[in-house]
Amino acid sequence: MTCQDCAQAQTAKHWGGYHADCHGCQVRSLATGPAYFSAVQANAITGQYRGALQALFGEGWRQAHEEVKAEHARLAAMPDP
Repeated sequence: MTCQDCAQAQTAKHWGGYHADCHGCQVRSLATGPAYFSAVQANAITGQYRGALQALFGEGWRQAHEEVKAEHARLAAMPDP
């Protein structure tokens, strides 16, 4: 089943809908959130950001970090409405 919020977020840069149990929504949430922003500013995986990754993705946090970076880049490349 496809998440409707993930589908909407493919074409709407600032889509605000999320489902807590959806992997794509979790990735998008981190990619647009303050923990990732702080990590980018620090040019490092900060404790807060790593904690958020581990809380959501457990042992798979490193792979999820790559997904978060890709999602952030995808959203940044989209034109503003």
